[in-house]
Amino acid sequence: MRRARGDGRVLVVAWDRFQPRSVALAAALGGEVRHIRGDWPGRHPALLPLRYLADAVRMWRALRREQPDVLLVVSPPIGPPIVGWLWCRLHRCRLVVDCHTSAFHLWKWRWTVPIHRLIFARCAAVLVHTEADDAQVRGWGFQPILLPDDLPDTSQAGPPPPAAAGPRVAVAGSFAWDEPVAATLEAARLLPDVEFRLTGNLARLGQGVQSNAPANATFTGYLAYPQFLGELVGANAVAVFTTDPNIMNRAAFETIGLGRPLILSDLAQLRTRFTGGALFCANDPAAMAAAIRQALAEEAGLAGRSRAMQGRLRDQRDGALTELRQRLELTPSPAPAIPDASVA
Repeated sequence: MRRARGDGRVLVVAWDRFQPRSVALAAALGGEVRHIRGDWPGRHPALLPLRYLADAVRMWRALRREQPDVLLVVSPPIGPPIVGWLWCRLHRCRLVVDCHTSAFHLWKWRWTVPIHRLIFARCAAVLVHTEADDAQVRGWGFQPILLPDDLPDTSQAGPPPPAAAGPRVAVAGSFAWDEPVAATLEAARLLPDVEFRLTGNLARLGQGVQSNAPANATFTGYLAYPQFLGELVGANAVAVFTTDPNIMNRAAFETIGLGRPLILSDLAQLRTRFTGGALFCANDPAAMAAAIRQALAEEAGLAGRSRAMQGRLRDQRDGALTELRQRLELTPSPAPAIPDASVA
């Protein structure tokens, strides 16, 4: 059944299994979220164009059902902005594009930058994650909104894993291309009395990584979001390592929100955002091990620094959300979080 227009209905669409940022955005704007991730005709890279075409059809059907007044789409991939732009051209609907850093910088999506620029010209708002991306989009003649991630709290976390005999470090990641997994495991060898719990999709690991890992390294596999947050809550420190200078790690926001000690790779954009609330180190085993050892020795103080940083990060996000609501002429009082409903 079609819904009536004109009441400011907001719909957030992401082509992914689950995105906590998208869920939080929908809740903050009083809207709903739809995650679209189809498996037909298969996951092989050669079949990606067909799968994206199928996801485009799923998204179009969802838009016909929902009839939003504001459509917020996540990029990458480029499919949601294209489908969203076409829908908004044909219907009375305002478009917002939330551009993750990979939309501009990851090699597989750089070719879409000219398409993004065309779509931005027809958007009610463009959201970006970093100061560098904000400057780049402003250089194209647009006025983006720098919107930091939300800060989850312990009420959203599942139970932590059973307590360990010694200290525990959660290495928060997904085993994406930018994560220095080999260096992390070598750091674990240097700290045999520390339990390392590495999160992420095991299918992304190279052959032999698990079998050659030190005994104090545990691979959790992919975790549902509450379980993932529970891993962070149960750790004496959380490490988030990356080699990508353009990234803005969501796991860093999650660690700060949960009030846990945070260790980050020493990259300029991460320092800009998290200085004062985290330890920073180079992506080599000795430096990683030294930072982890320091974080464990200063656990209480670093946890306090995380809690102290929560207010600053929330103020930045609240200011950006206020600007977004003003541009969209939405009421300022957000609705409570709405459970995700995926589109089959």
